[in-house]
Amino acid sequence: MNTLEIIEKIFGENGPIAEHLPRFEPRLEQIRMSAAVCKAIYGENNLIVEAGTGVGKSLAYLVPLIYWAVEQNTRVVISTYTKALQQQLTEKDIPFLQKALGLDFSCALCVGSQNYLCRRRLERTGQRGFFDSGSEEKQLDDIFEWSASKTDTGLFQEMDFEISESLRYKVCRESDLCMGNKCAHNEDCFYRRAKKREFAARVLVTNHHMFFANLSAGERILPEYDAVVFDEAHSVEEVATDHLGAEISSPALKFLFDSIAGTRPGRGFISRIEHPGGEKAEDVIMLTAAARKAADAFFSNVADKFPEDENIFRIRAPNFVPNNLTQPLAELAAALKSLADSVRDTEDKKEIGALSMRAVFFAKGAQAVISQEQEGYVFWAEAVRKKNPRFSVHALPVDISGLMREKVFDGSKPVVLTSATLSAGNSFAFIRERLGIENAEELMLGSPFNFIENALLYVPRSMPDPGKETGAYTLEVTSEIEKILDITRGSTFVLFTSYKMMEKVYESLKETESVEILCQGIMPRYKMLEKFRKGLKHRKEGKGFALFGTMTFWQGVDVPGKALECVIITKLPFAVPDDPVTEAKTEMLQAEGKDPFVYYHIPRAVVLLRQGFGRLIRTKEDKGMVAILDPRLRTRYYGRIFINSLPECRIAEDLSEVRDFFKSIRI
Repeated sequence: MNTLEIIEKIFGENGPIAEHLPRFEPRLEQIRMSAAVCKAIYGENNLIVEAGTGVGKSLAYLVPLIYWAVEQNTRVVISTYTKALQQQLTEKDIPFLQKALGLDFSCALCVGSQNYLCRRRLERTGQRGFFDSGSEEKQLDDIFEWSASKTDTGLFQEMDFEISESLRYKVCRESDLCMGNKCAHNEDCFYRRAKKREFAARVLVTNHHMFFANLSAGERILPEYDAVVFDEAHSVEEVATDHLGAEISSPALKFLFDSIAGTRPGRGFISRIEHPGGEKAEDVIMLTAAARKAADAFFSNVADKFPEDENIFRIRAPNFVPNNLTQPLAELAAALKSLADSVRDTEDKKEIGALSMRAVFFAKGAQAVISQEQEGYVFWAEAVRKKNPRFSVHALPVDISGLMREKVFDGSKPVVLTSATLSAGNSFAFIRERLGIENAEELMLGSPFNFIENALLYVPRSMPDPGKETGAYTLEVTSEIEKILDITRGSTFVLFTSYKMMEKVYESLKETESVEILCQGIMPRYKMLEKFRKGLKHRKEGKGFALFGTMTFWQGVDVPGKALECVIITKLPFAVPDDPVTEAKTEMLQAEGKDPFVYYHIPRAVVLLRQGFGRLIRTKEDKGMVAILDPRLRTRYYGRIFINSLPECRIAEDLSEVRDFFKSIRI
C-alpha cells in the first residue's frame, strides 16, 4: 500500500482518526489537501494550498509530514503566526495523532530563548537586589516558588500570575548573557533541556518570527530540518520583512541606558556590580549620561521634522538629521568592553560585554537609518504622542522576493504554504510575486461549511464615499453600527482600518444602552478577548459585548459559537497610500511598468477582507452576519472582485432583513 492509499484510509470512515475522534466526518477537501501535501513532500516539491475554514488543514498536512519524517528518519518544521495555533498543534493535534497513528515520534515546541526563565539570572537578581519596587520583590518570590516546583519547562506562558516586563527581562534567558557550560545551572537549565528535546524530535513547531530569526542567524538556532510547512502563511511576508529591517526607538535606547546606569542613585547594572573597576566604571557612567543626552537631542531633531499633526513621515534623503548618536554609542560600547576586561567576576564580565554589544548594535542601526546606504530599503520616522511620547526611525526592504527565493524556495527542501486566505481573484499570483515563488504546485479548496444557510452578508444600500466624504462617512458608519448593535445586543466584532476612526466612533457610542463596548487600547488584547468570550451570558441578561478593534483583530482570533454572531467591517482594508512602505512598493511597481492598484493594493486588501470575514464562521454550527459598510463594494468596478472572493452567502441591503435574520438564528 503506497502512502497516498494510506492517507485515504487514515481519513476514511473506518480509519484511525474516525476511531479516535468522536463525530469525525470524512471530508473530501481534507483528503485532497493531505494527498497534495504528501505528493509535494515525497516529491520534494513546493506547494501552495488554500484551505477554507473547516477543511481541517492541520491534520491534513500533519499526517503526511509525520509519516515522511518517521520513514525518512528526518526532521520537519511547522511554522505558525499565532501562539494559539502553536498550542493547538503541540497540545492537541500532534498528541492526538501520536495516539491515533501509533507511530513512534516526538514533537518539540521551539520558541525564542527570552520565553524561558534563566535560573542563574533569577538567583542573581535576588542576591543583588535588581528589582525596582516592592511589588517586583513579591513577584520575584512567586517566580522562585514557581521555578522550584510548579514548572517543568520554565516557559513564562505557563505562569498563572503576572510579572512586570522589567522583571521578566531581568530573569529571562538571553543568548548573549548565557554562561553555557560554565553556568552552575547548566544541568537543570530550562532552555538547555528544551534544546535537547528539539534535537531529539522529529517534528518541530515554531513561529514565523523564530523561523526567520534562525535564517538571519545563519540557521544556528533551530536544529537542521528537511521540510517546512508555513501555516497562517498569509503573514510570512510581513514577518520576514521585519527581520531584515532596523529600528531605533527612544524607549529602546532609554532601556539600554537605564540598564547600564540609571538616572537615580543605585539604579542600573554598573552601580550593583562587585569590584566595579574604579575609573573605568566612572567612565561608563559618564559616557552613558553623554549618550543619553545625545539620544534626547537626536530624537528632538527627529520630532522637529514631522509635518504638523502627522505621526509618520518618510525619510527620503540621507542625513535628514545630524548623526550625533553613532559616535556616543560607539564610545560607550568601547568603555563597556574595557570595563568588562577589567572586572573579576565572570558573570559581571558577561553582562557588561553583552551591554557593550547592544550599544554597538544601536550605533550600527542609527548609522544605517541615517546614511541610507542600503539599496532597496525604505526609511521613515514615527511618533506616538500620548502620555509618554516616543519617537522611532525605521528601515525595511521594499521587496524580499529575491531573498526568499534564494533562502527559502531554492529547491533544497520541500516547502508548503497554507492558509484559509492566500488567493486574490482566484489566483495565487500575488503571494507568488511577493515571496519570489517560481516553482510550486497549487491547490485551492473551499470551506465545507454551508455559508448560504448559515451566513448573511449585509451591504447597506446607500453610504457616503469614504474617499470623498470622510466626515460624512464616519457619521454614517457610527449611525449604522449603532443600529446593528441595537439588533444584535452584543456578540459583535467591529473591525476598523484606523485607530483614529475607531476612537471617534467609540466616543460617540460608548454610552449606548444596547451593549457594553470593549475598545482596543483601553485594556490589553487578551483581557478584551477573555471578557468578550463570556459575553453570551451577559447578552442573555440584556446587555452583551461589542469589541472594537483594528488590524490585530482581523486575523488570528478564534471565537466560535454564539459568543460571536456578527462582524462589522467599517471599510475595505486598503493600505494608506501615503504610508512610507506602501508608497515605496507603489513606486517600485510603477518603475516596473505595473499598475500598483491592480498588482498590489487590490489583492492585498482582498486577502485582508477575507481574513476579517473569516472571524465569523469557525465551526459548522456557527451562524451569523458580516456587515461591510463600504459603498465601494457596489459603486466601483473592483467591488465585484471583493464580493467574489468571499464564500457564497445571502446578501442583504436593508436593516429589516438583518433584524429578521437574527430572529431566525436566535429562536
